[in-house]
Amino acid sequence: MILVVDIGNSRIKWARVSEGKLVDVDNALSSQFPEKSLKLMAEQLPSEITQVTVANVAGNEMASALTSVCSDHWGIRPEFIVPKKKWQNITCAYSDPSRLGIDRWVAMIAAYSFKKRACAVIDAGTTVTLDAVDFHGQHLGGLIMAGPGIIHSALQKETSDIGEIRFIPSVASGIEVLGKDTKTAVSNGTMFGISSALNRALIAIMDEIKEKPVVYITGGHAEVLSSWLETRTEYRQNLVLEGLALIATKN
Repeated sequence: MILVVDIGNSRIKWARVSEGKLVDVDNALSSQFPEKSLKLMAEQLPSEITQVTVANVAGNEMASALTSVCSDHWGIRPEFIVPKKKWQNITCAYSDPSRLGIDRWVAMIAAYSFKKRACAVIDAGTTVTLDAVDFHGQHLGGLIMAGPGIIHSALQKETSDIGEIRFIPSVASGIEVLGKDTKTAVSNGTMFGISSALNRALIAIMDEIKEKPVVYITGGHAEVLSSWLETRTEYRQNLVLEGLALIATKN
């Protein structure tokens, strides 16, 4: 029985893989008590786990904790996926693939597998990333920018009286994007800034590849951010897990 685990900066997500599909998808906060979260995950899963395939962006401490949990509960070592220059039809644009975030690599593998055509992947989490893949599976490169939470934290640190901000889907048309109070101005300014950068990048991608890519979006801020974009997106809540499932069953 295969288990796939996506360890992000703030959450751990996991699922079992059955006939190539995700089942029993679940998640837990990881940032404060990583080992506790991993033990909670293991206790909820059956004893028949024989393979654990992992995308980890949370560092060595988290990797060590997961290795210990896997050994204690199932007597196995997890496989931590690392980016390669090429995986099946996907070719990494980085001269040193090890410098590419594993979550971005795995998400691209999943996205391209759906329709085998040009695609872009937006992951709207702690950071917001964009990666593009052409029709042939060639990764064209990507962007990394601060996510809404980071921007809000920076504004709170460097200014005063902002308070807590709730990021909401866009209902603005034209001049209505301008906030009539500070909280709305910060919320709209944050989402407008991020979405404007992504909109411009997507135009540049289309100009380069001479076609409109399928745009997949994932991450904790995905549903809000997608409403601010000028292009249609396909929301995939578990895109990294889907990529891990593909890798785990093809290796």
